[in-house]
Amino acid sequence: MTTIVADKTMCYMAADRMVTTNDGEIAISCETKIEEVSIGGDLYLVGLAGLEGPGLYFLEWFKDGSWDEPPEPISVDAGEEFSILILGPHTDPQIQVADRFCRLSRIDHRWYAVGSGGTHAWAILEAGVGVDKAMATAIKMDPNSGFGYQVRHLVPEQREYDRDVDT
Repeated sequence: MTTIVADKTMCYMAADRMVTTNDGEIAISCETKIEEVSIGGDLYLVGLAGLEGPGLYFLEWFKDGSWDEPPEPISVDAGEEFSILILGPHTDPQIQVADRFCRLSRIDHRWYAVGSGGTHAWAILEAGVGVDKAMATAIKMDPNSGFGYQVRHLVPEQREYDRDVDT
């Protein structure tokens, strides 16, 4: 699947760059799993993990800004997983996750992690070590995360700290 981490206090999202085919046979590097979305002047970072189709379906609905009008539930077969992690808006950073019904649920913790490497990253963040070690550990421990990672900041004034890291 992948590893995606968001920290609402430090206003960043990090994601590995590995994409694996549905049968798990081929892994390739992708440019980004983090989409920047602007809605009514508010900036959001949206991280997409797992099955690509449902993530893109959600992203189009989210960009539309009609959150009070949920679309049809995202249809997935058994064993097909996806996770959507949202950080924003930039004026009051919050972490949210979305389900297949496009329902948004707020996470009240400082950080959150999704994907097959998410638990590895979460443990490192809880230990207080930081995002670089969290992502490097998740990539090392999870065979479905890899090809380095990127860190993107939500607040425009912090964008100078955005980076791509090869592991």
